Amino acid sequence: MRGYFVYYLKIIWLICVIHELASFSIKSTGNVAYKKLMAMRSLPFEDCGSLYRVNYLNIESCTKVPCSMARNSTVKVTVLFDDNGNGVSFLKHAVSWVFTYVKTDAAISPDPCDGDHNCILNVNNSKSYWANIYVNPTLPVMRGSMLWEAKDEHNQNLICFEVPVLITL
Repeated sequence: MRGYFVYYLKIIWLICVIHELASFSIKSTGNVAYKKLMAMRSLPFEDCGSLYRVNYLNIESCTKVPCSMARNSTVKVTVLFDDNGNGVSFLKHAVSWVFTYVKTDAAISPDPCDGDHNCILNVNNSKSYWANIYVNPTLPVMRGSMLWEAKDEHNQNLICFEVPVLITL
């Protein structure tokens, strides 16, 4: 009788192990699918040496490149990235407008992005951050690009991307 009891306990244990493995596999597959879906919805950008993989970029009211941005406006930028489990909780932005090899610093808020501003969020085993960029009224009305770098508290470049833009009136 005792042998049957041990036998049934082993079967129950095996069922539990299989269930846990299946649950982990489904969750892992779900995260991969989510990241692929977000990458498909992302605005096209050029990575310029990111330490972490950028999975998604959204620039408010921009559906194609070059992104049309009106002078004297504020535009929200949202980025989804993998921090490889490092728990990124601080980002200092260095953003520039680039027009025919001339760089002009852009005004970003909040900067830095940290726990005081609720701008870094955990999303499906990834991180997301948002910031507002001010399109200065003195920028030239022309095509160029927006170069966005996000650095940690040690000034290490974590994220870098460039997006074509068109500054309008």
